[in-house]
Amino acid sequence: MKKYSHAWIAFMAIKRLEVIASTKTESVTKGLNEDVRKEAKALVGWFKDYRDFVIRGSWYPDEVFKDMSTSHIVKHAPSTSGYTSYGKLPTTHTIYRLMAKNSPLLETAYKLEGGNCADRCESLSHSIVDNFKMLHREDKGCPIATTGNHIAMRFFILSHYIADCHMPLHCDVRPFSEDKGLHALIEKEWEDQVSKSYKIDKDNNRFFYDPDGYPLHLKPTQFVLDVEEDLSKRKYIHSWGTDNENVWDFMSDVSHYSYLFARYLIPESFGTDRSFQDFLDDTEWGQRFDKYGVMIFSDAIDSLARIWLHIWIKYRSWLKP
Repeated sequence: MKKYSHAWIAFMAIKRLEVIASTKTESVTKGLNEDVRKEAKALVGWFKDYRDFVIRGSWYPDEVFKDMSTSHIVKHAPSTSGYTSYGKLPTTHTIYRLMAKNSPLLETAYKLEGGNCADRCESLSHSIVDNFKMLHREDKGCPIATTGNHIAMRFFILSHYIADCHMPLHCDVRPFSEDKGLHALIEKEWEDQVSKSYKIDKDNNRFFYDPDGYPLHLKPTQFVLDVEEDLSKRKYIHSWGTDNENVWDFMSDVSHYSYLFARYLIPESFGTDRSFQDFLDDTEWGQRFDKYGVMIFSDAIDSLARIWLHIWIKYRSWLKP
């Protein structure tokens, strides 16, 4: 994704948490532990003080860290031997459900060709909890103490890596160039949809806000409306999925299904030098571009909300005597 797409995903994750916290959304939170819902409400309240950092923080990995060739990817390739386990994600994850049913590669071996996105997400998650503990432990003004601003930035930085792992081409070894090729053109289409839909204060690197504190709509595109509609109705499952215990397990499985999704959407016969128009005409993804874009963005937003909430609860549990 590009700059404003990443920022929008982060904002929509906060909005997702607000939906989870609301007592009016029983269809979304049916069966959810009430303590989890209360913590979601507390986290939304905390985030509202740091919304001006969303664009800057969520774009920091590209603009400053520049670790695109390692931490933004987990590249997989088919193999005659290697891993064959794909794990299980929460059943609300739409790409997981689709690939568990339709992927011709689900029972075949794959190998890891490079990238450490899942590791990056796990390490940032620990870092956020540790920084919260330091903020609580040290006296105000202590030179070694962190700040709420710093922690918020780390939350938004984390959002970038989580979102990237949901982009199928970040997990497929085929070289659909991220700079000028198909990869870049797909992300440009998404970026255009987001930029057209919201009023952005580019001079100050922030969105303008609506009365509820979220990005202010101009005339939202159908793609943006469809993502928002999906998230307003999608049931929230707090668990990581069967046999998963942490961020690393969860994001590893996300990368596996993103790889399967890439191979499902773009056939092996489609050359990496083909044009964007060829992509639109000749691939499953191109022919149903917005449909699959909604799945990718909605799954990314839901995963981000889940990870953020687990991090917050881990810290808040530490606070309790």
